[in-house]
Amino acid sequence: MPSGNASSRSVEVIGELESDVLEVLKRKGQATAAEVMEELQKDREIAYTTVSTTLDRLYKKRLVDRKAMPGPGGTKYLFSLGKDERLKRQIVESTLDRITSAFGETAYSAIYRRLDSLPEDELDRLKKQVEKARKKK
Repeated sequence: MPSGNASSRSVEVIGELESDVLEVLKRKGQATAAEVMEELQKDREIAYTTVSTTLDRLYKKRLVDRKAMPGPGGTKYLFSLGKDERLKRQIVESTLDRITSAFGETAYSAIYRRLDSLPEDELDRLKKQVEKARKKK
C-alpha cells in the first residue's frame, strides 16, 4: 500500500481522545460538551475545557457538526457526527496506509481478526461492498 504520498499527508489524523469523543457522539447521536465529558469521565479524569477544545478541533476538521443553542448562560453547542463520508474514508484509508506500511503482515492479520469478529449481518454488508467495488475495477 502507498505510504507518505502527498494526498495522505494532507488528510487529518485523529488522536485517541478525538476517537473517544467521536465514539461517544456515535453512541449518543448528539450531545453537548458537558454530556460528552460525563461519558468520558466514566473511564478517565478529564476536564470540561479539554473536551470542549477537542470538540472544537473536530468541528474544524469537519468531523463533527454543531448547532448553537443560545441560553441564559450564553451559547452552548449541540454536537453530532459529521456527514462527510468521503472525509471519513480518507482519514481511515490514510491511517490504514500508515499502519500497514509500518507493520505489514502484523497489521493485515489484526485487520482480518477484527473483521472476523464482526456480527454476521455487518460482515455480509461489508462483503457486498467489496464485491461492488471489485466489479467497478
